[in-house]
Amino acid sequence: MVEKKQTKRIIQLTIVGGLFIFILYRSYQADNLFAPFFYIILGVLEIILLSNVIPENFKIFKKHKNIYNLLPTFLASFIILFTLGLYLYYENLENSKTYIHASGNGLIIDLKEDGKYIIKSGSWGGRTHHYGNYKINDSIIFLDNKKFGKINISGQFKQGKIYIDKEKISENVLFQTKENKILENTAYFYIN
Repeated sequence: MVEKKQTKRIIQLTIVGGLFIFILYRSYQADNLFAPFFYIILGVLEIILLSNVIPENFKIFKKHKNIYNLLPTFLASFIILFTLGLYLYYENLENSKTYIHASGNGLIIDLKEDGKYIIKSGSWGGRTHHYGNYKINDSIIFLDNKKFGKINISGQFKQGKIYIDKEKISENVLFQTKENKILENTAYFYIN
């Protein structure tokens, strides 16, 4: 009877915890308006499971003195730590200091000071997030990727200004470049 209950608890924890981790990971890969609802539902289920599993495991462990009886508690601890680690990794990446933040042509470009970038492509509510690294060489910014969703770019940028009118009102932008030459007739990205 104890074996069946242990197996049932392990399966429940694996399913609920696995879904929570999957939804958390996917929310950092693409915008999802419904993710908070999933977090609430799965979070409540996980709390209910943990409030039943941990006391139950310790009671059985005291009775039988078998470390196997604590397996669901170890699994729950692993799921919690893995979820926390995943959350902290992406939050640190998203909240690290920005070097340049620009947008245009369906992309939001967030170049971080540590050489990483986050580029979001697509429209509001359905943006896909892309993560990678960039280098700066002779004032040219080189991305490690050139395709973001359905949008292709040169993957190389140079900071500059465009003049809006004769009164010399200008905007800071990122120009797309190739082999150190600014590409003409391509979209540029306004620096925020």
